[in-house]
Amino acid sequence: MNKEAIGTNGIFVILVLALTFTITVFIAIASAEVTELKVNPEVVIQGDNVSLSGRAAPNETVWITSSFVISLPVSDGKYSAEFIDILFPPGEKKFSVTAENVEDIRVSLGPLFFFPAVEYPLDGALEATNGTATIPISVPFTMRGITVSLSGEKDVKVYGNAAEDADFVNLSVDMSIKVIADTNGDLKLDVNTGGIPLGEFVITAGAINKTVKVVSTKPVFDTGLSEHPYPSMCGTHNGTLTPNQTIAVSKLYTYSCPGTCGHTERVTIWNDKGVIVEANWTGYRGDWRNITFDAVTLVAGETYNYSFCTGSYPQLIHERTANVTGGTITCSQFTDANGNVYIDRIPAIILK
Repeated sequence: MNKEAIGTNGIFVILVLALTFTITVFIAIASAEVTELKVNPEVVIQGDNVSLSGRAAPNETVWITSSFVISLPVSDGKYSAEFIDILFPPGEKKFSVTAENVEDIRVSLGPLFFFPAVEYPLDGALEATNGTATIPISVPFTMRGITVSLSGEKDVKVYGNAAEDADFVNLSVDMSIKVIADTNGDLKLDVNTGGIPLGEFVITAGAINKTVKVVSTKPVFDTGLSEHPYPSMCGTHNGTLTPNQTIAVSKLYTYSCPGTCGHTERVTIWNDKGVIVEANWTGYRGDWRNITFDAVTLVAGETYNYSFCTGSYPQLIHERTANVTGGTITCSQFTDANGNVYIDRIPAIILK
């Protein structure tokens, strides 16, 4: 699991282990003065970074909070959840755990100093009120006369006795860290998704909501190799593509006919909101089969227009419409280098 600290201000890795529970993850930038929020990419491989940028009042203090909820099964009247190697960044933090449908709750943190683990509260489990119990911890805190900063990798265990006849316990965990906007009011942070469970989580700044999807492997839009690539010719392809899953893409790869240098020289992708991708080939050097551009998100079920200008002998799929890995692609018009026009020539490509 990637455990690098996240962001120059040390934004934290969310306290999550990939468990087989129902999990909701929520990140909130809790400040009324935050006026803008962007996330990139919106689909991320588990363990990679999501970059956050936004605006707040200059030098404003902003608490960035990560929260998740899990449903724990009850066994023999007890419940527990363990999170291994959680990265606590340096700096001022707040941490709280709330359990519902319980009689009590206790938290184990470690290692601390020379102790493999310390039970919190120190004097025993905290009893619930009306079936709900919350343990809040502010960091740094004082334990036995010693100031504890609680940074680095720690193991966290939450456990206790469930309420009578309870089958499940709802556990909510919140962790916040204090950051300060720069003199221009900019917030630029990288959130590492190591440990975040697969699925969606929401990043919120004031009234702005962004959804990020965490996946195990990066989804792609891939036509695959053409079964019958010939006759082949370079030219200009125009058509539409519709992904069947939301994907983040930053490269266009072109399948070439064997023994040729088939490639794409220019790519444009747009929808009714405007141009999304506009990039050019950089020539026969380095990774010449790919055109690279700033990462963009293609949303599942939405239709996008494309225009690809190709060179040499790229592979062609001789169909009007093709169901491919990741969605559907359609040719509206292909004009080859000789000026001939076709409506059944799809470029063999990967958007990844």
